[in-house]
Amino acid sequence: MGKSRGRLLGPLGWRLFAAFTLVGVGAVALLAVLAVVSVRSQTSGLVASQRDQARHDIAAALSAAYAKAGSWQKADLAGAQALADSTGARLIILGASGRQVTTITPTHMPGHEPGDEPGDEPGHGTGGTNMPGMDHGGHSTEPSHSHHQGDSVALAARSAAFPAAAASPAATPGPEATATSAAGTARVLVMAGGRQVGTVLVDFPAASQTAAWQARDAILRAVAAGALLAVLLAAAAALWVSRRTTRPLTALAAAAGAVERGDPEAVSLLRRGPGELGQVSAAFAAMAGTLQREDELRRAMVADTAHELRTPVTILRGATEELLDGLAEPTTSKLTSLHDEVLRLERLVEDLSALAAAQSATLTLDRAPADLAKIAACAAGELQAQFEDAEVHLTVDASPVMVHADQARVTQIVTNLLTNAAKFSPPGGNVTLTTRPAGDNAELTVTDTGPGIPAADLPHIFERFWRGTAAAGRAGSGIGLAVVAELTAAHGGTITATSPPGGGTAFTLTLPAS
Repeated sequence: MGKSRGRLLGPLGWRLFAAFTLVGVGAVALLAVLAVVSVRSQTSGLVASQRDQARHDIAAALSAAYAKAGSWQKADLAGAQALADSTGARLIILGASGRQVTTITPTHMPGHEPGDEPGDEPGHGTGGTNMPGMDHGGHSTEPSHSHHQGDSVALAARSAAFPAAAASPAATPGPEATATSAAGTARVLVMAGGRQVGTVLVDFPAASQTAAWQARDAILRAVAAGALLAVLLAAAAALWVSRRTTRPLTALAAAAGAVERGDPEAVSLLRRGPGELGQVSAAFAAMAGTLQREDELRRAMVADTAHELRTPVTILRGATEELLDGLAEPTTSKLTSLHDEVLRLERLVEDLSALAAAQSATLTLDRAPADLAKIAACAAGELQAQFEDAEVHLTVDASPVMVHADQARVTQIVTNLLTNAAKFSPPGGNVTLTTRPAGDNAELTVTDTGPGIPAADLPHIFERFWRGTAAAGRAGSGIGLAVVAELTAAHGGTITATSPPGGGTAFTLTLPAS
């Protein structure tokens, strides 16, 4: 079980799922409780209002019937019967003396089949009017003694529930007064001609048997079903969100482990995620790519360094073994050759040291405002003798432009560019050094009249240990331009090279102006 859960979400995912589900269930429960309370309150208020109105209408109908007939024996109680049918109320009409006149039961109860009313009394059937002293045509008849005795018993039972009934008609300001018992039965005075002519006991059915309360129960069942469905949907949404949130993190952890193991396909383990998670995955992919490229460059540098060292070391070993074995005499020419190889090794070590310093220049730059024209002029002055020995004419056309840079590192950039130009320019050639402002940047250009660089070699000239076809037979390790590229990048600038088909090369250094 733990393994399956781990595969589905993981510990963080299950915590998120629990948190999201708890929030969703809490919100649904709160809304459901509010809905239940509101429905019950509204239903109770509606039922109470309807019953008050029904009592008023019943009293008014009985009052009108009595006023029209002049007595209960001749009164037409069809209106009261209709109200009893529509409201489901059971009516017991008492005369002014308190003697029971008749009982009216509904012919059917709203929401129930006829005969289901638990308060139905034997002898009344399913409904109708039973008035002592009246036949079904409304004519007066003489009730029997047993009937009067039953009426008295029923009246005593009803009256016991209404100890707060009105004692005097004169004390009633309106057409009727109502006293309600805890069971929902009310005593309502019937007034006609400004005097009390009787009382009606209105007994409504139980709350569970009314249409309003049945509707309330149906609404509450719907609310419960909706709440359950909402909880299930919330749980499903929480599961989906938790999985969508944690999958990129799980994949990121797996990719990090793969990078630690040196797996070149670690990036393929990443998964796209929403928002910031996607940004984290993209940043990790970029970092992994950079680490892989740096590792490849490191391996390539080690291989190139070993290759560059192998030739002079092999020559030195062979020559010294010949001298030790007596196969060669230590002549001046032999010792000069060995010295040249030692100097070659020294230059290679110095170039490697310069490259390492250039790669860490971002951390060691000592930036300060400086005039690029003065830096270029100083570097050209230091190399003037070298240009004279190579019989190459150097021209400096420097316009003042300020940069915020490490003056020593920029001097190294200019020196490497001028040395490279002098090396590839033939005797009698020209090298031009210019500086000028270029918008928000400062621009330095070194142009020579050498044979130029083949188009196939141009993309590689700033790589370490790269020596193109034009470099054959010339001294150098192929590190000088790589140092230029590293130092330029450390200053936030760019270095480009162009070589037209007719010959000659132009190197353009661009640095942010100060």
